[in-house]
Amino acid sequence: MNKLDTESKRFITTGLFFVFTGIIIGAFGAHGLKTLGVSEQDAYSFDTGVRYLFYNGLGMLAIAGIREKLDFLLRFNFWMICYGTILFSFSIFALVFLPFLGIQISAILGPITPIGGSLMLIGWLTLFIKALLLKST
Repeated sequence: MNKLDTESKRFITTGLFFVFTGIIIGAFGAHGLKTLGVSEQDAYSFDTGVRYLFYNGLGMLAIAGIREKLDFLLRFNFWMICYGTILFSFSIFALVFLPFLGIQISAILGPITPIGGSLMLIGWLTLFIKALLLKST
């Protein structure tokens, strides 16, 4: 059995979880949203949340695949991308579904979505900058 360093394992397991969750939630969205009477705009927002789960999950898997070529820590980047994805995608899912349960907290959840997006951007941008600063051989 192969052994992984902690950072690679964290990226792989989280990336796989995001992709798996994106498939489940995306399937529900594709088949269940219409039966709930979700508006076209809400369905589009929901799809955006699903896509970002996939994008970041696949991105994390890609980072795990090249991890041995990087000579810097990824802890900060991982947590920014992870928390950003969770806040972004799951706040959108909650904004679409909670009204059907009679729960109106869009004033609280609405601002969380851009915070999540900002965290994702910080995680990916700082990773990009770190990669630019790597010395070539």
